[in-house]
Amino acid sequence: MRFESNEKLTAYVSENPELKMLELIDCPGLTSLPELPSTLHFLLIRHCPGLTSMPALPSTLINLRIDKCPGLTSLPALPSSLAALTLDSCPALTSLPALLNSLKYLRVDNCPGLTNLPALPNSLTELFVENCPGVRSLPARPSTLTCLWACSCPNLSSLPTLPSTLTSLLVENCPGLTSLPAMPSTLTSLAIHSCPGLDSRGLRVGQLFISLMSPGRPSRVSRTSSEPLGSGLFVARHLIQKAQDARTAYSGNATK
Repeated sequence: MRFESNEKLTAYVSENPELKMLELIDCPGLTSLPELPSTLHFLLIRHCPGLTSMPALPSTLINLRIDKCPGLTSLPALPSSLAALTLDSCPALTSLPALLNSLKYLRVDNCPGLTNLPALPNSLTELFVENCPGVRSLPARPSTLTCLWACSCPNLSSLPTLPSTLTSLLVENCPGLTSLPAMPSTLTSLAIHSCPGLDSRGLRVGQLFISLMSPGRPSRVSRTSSEPLGSGLFVARHLIQKAQDARTAYSGNATK
């Protein structure tokens, strides 16, 4: 929905006290938000350049998505109900609030002001950090993590120890990365792309050997035993698209 002023949004929220979903899209006149309904499950804020701060979030909120809000400098405390958090193109954000144990999905994209992430909760299963040049390292991984993406983070110099639950890992366009941690045997998809600082000798994952290719070319995989490739590790660019589709589906369905 588009609201031309703070007053019109306040009136709409007052007239709909039991809202479960609120989408604020292309609202350049908004500079603040009113108190949000206590029934709200999903909140999307997209392209609201005048917004500089947010009110307290309701304890019912499950999915929060903020996109293209260049004036937003901070976030309020996150509720214990929140399962999915997406932050995209918020350059003035310099830190995130504490992440609570309800959170399962976290995506941070194109937030150059961020230099680190807070401690990751043990509930987190999917983490995407993309286009964040200020991030130099990632926090210790939770034991529940199944998917990790680190893309276009040029100053990222290391990855944390990977959990035995991890099934998907994508590392792309991270020239500052000079080594990788041990790979868990649970991996079913792996893509390493445009990371020139990594040792070209490659690494071993279970029964498979991964050869790290030069920038611009994907990694390749070869079998080191008679084990069928289908039961081992796949390294292919189509996995990236598959993961993107899964990520979009997750973030879109989190409130259902």
